[in-house]
Amino acid sequence: MRTLVITGAGGGLGKVTAERFASRGDRVFACDADEGAITRLRMAGTVAWADVVDVSDRRQVDRFFATVRATTQRVDVLINNVGVAGPHAALEDIDPGDWSRTLDANLNAAFWTSRQVLGGMKRERSGCILNVSTTSVRTLPSGRSPYIVSKAALESLTLAIAREAGPYNVRCNAVRPGPMDNERLNRVLTRIAEQRHLSIETVEAEQLQFVSMHSKVAMDEVAAMLHYLASDAAAHVTGQVIAVDGDVQWEA
Repeated sequence: MRTLVITGAGGGLGKVTAERFASRGDRVFACDADEGAITRLRMAGTVAWADVVDVSDRRQVDRFFATVRATTQRVDVLINNVGVAGPHAALEDIDPGDWSRTLDANLNAAFWTSRQVLGGMKRERSGCILNVSTTSVRTLPSGRSPYIVSKAALESLTLAIAREAGPYNVRCNAVRPGPMDNERLNRVLTRIAEQRHLSIETVEAEQLQFVSMHSKVAMDEVAAMLHYLASDAAAHVTGQVIAVDGDVQWEA
């Protein structure tokens, strides 16, 4: 039985991923900033432990891992799934505090969590770190600079960890989900539709014209890729950024 730690597991992709690993026999330690979501996750009984943690606060991250270490001797898989949207504004209009909070949640948190597990993984000469990025790193939507920069840096961190940890048989990869069929995308489409006085169906069709497969990605498809990358079948897959996006080419 492997031990898995996943952040941002209260809903969406994080929850689907936690459930996939747990259903296949892994012991899952999950966290999320949403107290209600964590309560529901605990009540479902699918994970070994779930706690309320704002990963943009290093002290909360450290406390969470102290609990993990008190319960288990090793962490086999770490998934940094948190991705806050951050402000939507021109660069010159972004509040520096909002910029810092976005980078803390999307980038620095992955550093804080990774440093908690890498020492043990190196000693065991076994382990895997997976970081969830975004196709926005490629499409560069306007007015989203904190989000784009934080996730682009996360991909660079992925490559740096892979290079450093490779000699210890520890792997690190990133996954870039495309437009996922989830509540978050629906909120975005709804906002755009209201702003432009169009139907949600029209806006969705416009967005998907820039995806070669003209379709959204199911969250379970991304979770399946994360599960594969954490498996022995991917024993020599490291230092990679893998898109599960239907071939996203551009964004308006």
